[in-house]
Amino acid sequence: MSTSPDGDGGLFRRLRPNPEERHKAIEDPGVPWRDWFYFSFVKAWLALGFLVIDALIAGAWAESHNYVGLALSEAVAVYLEFLAFRYLWTRPGPEEERHGPFSPSWHRPVRVGRWTPEAWYPERFRVQKPGQSGPDPHEFL
Repeated sequence: MSTSPDGDGGLFRRLRPNPEERHKAIEDPGVPWRDWFYFSFVKAWLALGFLVIDALIAGAWAESHNYVGLALSEAVAVYLEFLAFRYLWTRPGPEEERHGPFSPSWHRPVRVGRWTPEAWYPERFRVQKPGQSGPDPHEFL
């Protein structure tokens, strides 16, 4: 049944990458683990955590049959969760960069989220740092 001399049916030969694929993988390893963790992975788990918190709040108020308290506390919790997502993952659009200085509002607490590529790599995305004033030197090149 096995056609390979080592008795594995050629399984390991098929699983080993050829040298060209291996060289391409070494040259471009992909997204670093830290970037993947903060930019993608944590988002889903934080949303799940918020859902659990919302369910606990709803259960506590529903057990006491106080539906006004349920509605008010869920509204506050959802608003705080919205602000947390905006604080961590707000990404500015290209048109927002040109409208002058940023001022925090009730729906946008920060200009650039703390766990976004724009916050970690501002030189790559040409995001002006808060202390920087004047025109962006990259616009004139």
